[in-house]
Amino acid sequence: MLKWLQGRKTSDIVLAFALSNESVSIVVAQARTQALELIVSDAAEKDDRQFAEVVDELLTKYSRYTRGDPSIVLVLGPSLYQSVALKRPKLPDEEIAAGLRYSLRDLVSLPPADIIADYYESPIQLPGQNKINAVVADRNLLEPIMKTLHNASDNVLAVVAEEQAVERLFQDQENPAVVVCQSQQEPALLQVYRDGALQVNRSVASLEKLNQVSLDEIKMGALQPLSVEIQRSIDYFERQLRQRPIKEIVLAISSKHQTLVTEQLTEDLGIDIRWAKYPEWTRELAAGDYTDFPAFGGALVGYELWGEPE
Repeated sequence: MLKWLQGRKTSDIVLAFALSNESVSIVVAQARTQALELIVSDAAEKDDRQFAEVVDELLTKYSRYTRGDPSIVLVLGPSLYQSVALKRPKLPDEEIAAGLRYSLRDLVSLPPADIIADYYESPIQLPGQNKINAVVADRNLLEPIMKTLHNASDNVLAVVAEEQAVERLFQDQENPAVVVCQSQQEPALLQVYRDGALQVNRSVASLEKLNQVSLDEIKMGALQPLSVEIQRSIDYFERQLRQRPIKEIVLAISSKHQTLVTEQLTEDLGIDIRWAKYPEWTRELAAGDYTDFPAFGGALVGYELWGEPE
């Protein structure tokens, strides 16, 4: 989670913006003591525009919710950041994030001067391992967006990777499961959850067109690459990490052919398949095709930070 300067919490409004290579989604919610109350769920196409321009368009459209410095969270789609597992640097915890730009110089495609990075802990460690998961974004991408957000509110709380935002939507996933999230020409996230926590995350660029697979293509075997990647995640979790068996596959894919997808994956993998459920608080305005999952997850991140004592 890339935290920015946290301002005063004078508003109970939470705004989450989720960026993909095709659009920008916005969620506006009101923070209550026990839960979020959804007010707006919308999106604008990016086309050939810069992200900052699209964010500004949405801020203008919903300007009545920017009064009083609302809490804002920005979610980056998988194509807009790099996620790397690496050995924990030999630094004090409070200095690791600042030192990552140098630790990552040979592991990511950005020069150190352009890296903005943070990390989260790897929940599962093999004996003798001490790894962290670094999330890396491009300073040149973020700076104009952050300037636009700061012009709207003094309470911009965080920039988070989609893998972290989506995690908030699966905290009730107790049994070991592989979750597949993909939409809008973005790389697919293949995540393993257990006991309500993210255990393994993989971003698979070759699955970026899952949402475009037609009925005939599915019948001709177009889901075979997805089955292979799911099996790889299962094998890694069960065999390399030596964890208990995966019990189900949970899908959050923008597909119009859910029944056939379920049948094909069940045949390929022999594991129970189900489609992800939207949280109760989102259902009245939910798109239903999972394109809004990252923004909803971002709103939950904002709600957590809003509830933290200053």
